[in-house]
Amino acid sequence: MLELSLSLAGAPFAAADEPAPTAAPPPASGLGSVPGIVGGRLYSDFRWSVNNFEADGEDIVKSPCHVGELLENPSFYWTTLAAGAALGVGFALDEPARRAAREISHKDAGHLESWGNVALWSSTGALYLYGLAFDDQRAREYGLTALLTTGTSSLITGGVKLAFGRDRPDQNQGHWKWFAGGSSFVSSATTPAFALAADISEYADNRWYVAVPAYTAAAAVGLGRMGKDAHWLSDIVGSALIGVGTTELFLHMHAMHAADPSRYRVFPVAVRGGFGLGVSVDFERSATRQSPDRAQRGSIHAAN
Repeated sequence: MLELSLSLAGAPFAAADEPAPTAAPPPASGLGSVPGIVGGRLYSDFRWSVNNFEADGEDIVKSPCHVGELLENPSFYWTTLAAGAALGVGFALDEPARRAAREISHKDAGHLESWGNVALWSSTGALYLYGLAFDDQRAREYGLTALLTTGTSSLITGGVKLAFGRDRPDQNQGHWKWFAGGSSFVSSATTPAFALAADISEYADNRWYVAVPAYTAAAAVGLGRMGKDAHWLSDIVGSALIGVGTTELFLHMHAMHAADPSRYRVFPVAVRGGFGLGVSVDFERSATRQSPDRAQRGSIHAAN
């Protein structure tokens, strides 16, 4: 394995051999140690985020190479069947659900949407702050994953909207009016809510007393959108599938990254007169990688 390391720091050009790591100072006591502790945890979170962001990109780019493995997994077919059935039920109940949702006043619909979002975002923020205060790395990682999945699922939602134009209910063209320049399918307001709900539920190992309130809050956001006559039931179901699916995908990838820490790329580097941030890239050569003991490794360090 050939390793290329590039370290950036406010110091002169470093030596070819990696300098020995500096000994960590003894922990300070009292209130003066709090900023250092918090700073260390924030840096750890930054490093974790960058590492996983880079590894997520690799996994997504390489995903076509693993289609065969996916097709051999029975759970893929069961999940696809369940998602298709849920979406089919949503389409079948579009009109009845619209008539029922229209009984909700516009004000109450706004409250449902607002309070559902407040509950989910505040819970996610509390989860991260809890991890920061009590050094619960898992809680912080789930909080950071929530931010990543909401952003990613929102991008997917935008793509689906462009691909499947659909009139909104208040346009009174029926729920089968497609490709008419509408933007109903799916709900961009509901997708992030379900992504957050899935993240919170998974952190609690899907225990009912956490999962039920989380998904209820996400459903309240969708119901609020329906109460405003802005979306069909199938739009909300589609948003739920995208939001939950994105969260489950990223949690799965992050678990794989944690099981293979050699993929981690970002690390602190000590050099003369300071320290910097190192980035490593591993290149595997099958010709030279006959066994782990015979792997060849080289390193180049640069600084400005």
